[in-house]
Amino acid sequence: MSDIRLVIGGLFLVYGVILIVAGVLGDAVNLWTGLAMAVFGGAFVVWARLKRI
Repeated sequence: MSDIRLVIGGLFLVYGVILIVAGVLGDAVNLWTGLAMAVFGGAFVVWARLKRI
């Protein structure tokens, strides 16, 4: 059974990377939002890996 934190963290990581790429190619707001989302998603994934149910 999959932990919901992995799913949420993975989605935040994927969307964060997409926004980082969009930010590098264009608007700086996308870059900062993408970085924040990637950090948040990474924290969720690390939390799920370290603190198993």
